[in-house]
This record gives sequence, structure tokens and C-alpha cells, in this order.
Amino acid sequence: MTEMSEDREMNREYASALKNSLDMETLHMPYSQEMDFYELVKEGNVEALRELAPRLIVDGQGLLSKNKLRNMRYHFIIGTAFITRFCIEGGMDKEEAYTLSDVYIRRMDELDDGADLEALHNKMVFTFAERMRKIRKGKAYSLYVRKAIDYLFNNLNKNVRVRDLAEHLGLSEKYTATLFKKETGHTVLEYLEEKRMEQACNLLAYSDYSYAEIADTLSYCSQSYFTKVFKKNFGITPMEYRHKNSGKKFLSDAPGIERTEPAEN
Repeated sequence: MTEMSEDREMNREYASALKNSLDMETLHMPYSQEMDFYELVKEGNVEALRELAPRLIVDGQGLLSKNKLRNMRYHFIIGTAFITRFCIEGGMDKEEAYTLSDVYIRRMDELDDGADLEALHNKMVFTFAERMRKIRKGKAYSLYVRKAIDYLFNNLNKNVRVRDLAEHLGLSEKYTATLFKKETGHTVLEYLEEKRMEQACNLLAYSDYSYAEIADTLSYCSQSYFTKVFKKNFGITPMEYRHKNSGKKFLSDAPGIERTEPAEN
């Protein structure tokens, strides 16, 4: 088929699909209605979403495939992509958002039942919304600190120094350290340790990586030092944590992170 004939065929299919929609009164939902849904997720408005009871396939969404399951998959991917970008716009770290998106789409690709796809879609929506609610409750950071947080999150596997962060931001070391501590309440090293511990908890609960591999991934010099830092934060070893949390369901009830208080002298 030549390019010109292919264009004619596409135009013919477009005209036919539009006529069918008009004849059957199955037009797509209003743009504002669709955007309102994504705004609820972006705002972390979990209560409104529960009332809305979002579904993967609703009237006015359009038919992307005559195969029912494939149609659901396509809409799942599109919805996840939109939610991811709305949440990044709302303040979620881009790597956190994109990684959540990737994980959910890979999980979707393993499912062959419509009910399971609906359930996973629901879980995806509320996972993003819950995380956005926590972000909204947190303090709004300046542009420099938001850039700093993105840089640190993207370099959890490296030995980042204040000097590296300052160079990335184009600021002096002293001003970088002071500004970061003022807005976050943590030093750069404290913040790095906190985020590495959060990632360690996820890897321990949801992966089969060895303790040595996790230590190396998070840039700890040895497994023993990783264990020492982990126990200092949580009061238990990585092995104990994995045994306690390895049965958790995917993302929906991610293991809580409760740090132990330092012992008084």
C-alpha cells in the first residue's frame, strides 16, 4: 500500500468511526471530565476518588481495540502515563513516578483476566494518590531544594558529597548545606541515609536481591556496614526485616518505616 492510499484508508476509517459515534451517541467523554479525574490523583484527594470509584473502562473512553482484553491494556497504559505525568507536575520525584509506572505496567502485562486488570488499575490509582497526599502534607520546597532532592534521589547508588550537590546546583557548598538543612530539617547526608533506608526496605520486601547486592546497590562499602546502619535506623537487621515483610502484597501495603529513637546517654 502506497503512502497516499494508506492516508486515504486512514481518513476513511476516521470518518466511519466518527459517524458511528454520532449515530450511536457514544461520543468521548468531555475533556474537562477526564482532566478532573487526573487532578484528583495529583491533589492526593483520596476521599473524592473513593466516592468516584474509578474504573478502567467507562462510557466515553473510546474503543482502542476490538479485543476486550487488549482494549483494557491500552487504556491502562494511557491512564498510567497520564497519572504519572500529573503527579510529577504535582511534586512527585520523577524517578519515583516513572518507576511506579513501569512496575505497574509490567505487572499489568502479566494479567490475562479483566477483573484482575480492573483491580490492578484501582490499586495503581490509589497508590499514586496516597503518595501525592503525603507529598501535599509536606513542606513546599524552593526550586534549588527540589532540584537537590531530585539529584540525591537519582544518585542513591553513588557516594554523593555536599560538594557534588553544590556543583550540580551552581551554589557554594556552605549555602547549599545551609539551605538544604533549613528547608528539609536534615543535613544532606542524613537525607541520603533516610532515602537509602527507604529503598532498602523496598528491596528487602519486594525483591530476591541478596543483602550484599542491596548494600552495593545503595553504595554501602560492605554488607556489614549496611547491616549496622539499617539496625541503627530500625532496631532490627535486614534479615529480620525481610522475614517480617516478605509476605506483603505488592505496593498496596508497603512495609512501614519506623525508625528507632537513639538511646539516651
